[in-house]
Amino acid sequence: MPMPKDTPAVFDKILADYRHGTIDQPEVQTRIADAIKADSALQAFKDQHLAWTDYDDAVEWI
Repeated sequence: MPMPKDTPAVFDKILADYRHGTIDQPEVQTRIADAIKADSALQAFKDQHLAWTDYDDAVEWI
């Protein structure tokens, strides 16, 4: 499923790095958490569109 056009740039960067193989699943989770700590307004977007990043075994990480 494609991300919405209004995806915050910080999440676009994290997901691009993941797609390019420069970071792995734990790093995705860490960077998303750090972004939310820096800007709590990102939490709602994460909950709506990136909830799959909360799971380890339920999601097949590429």
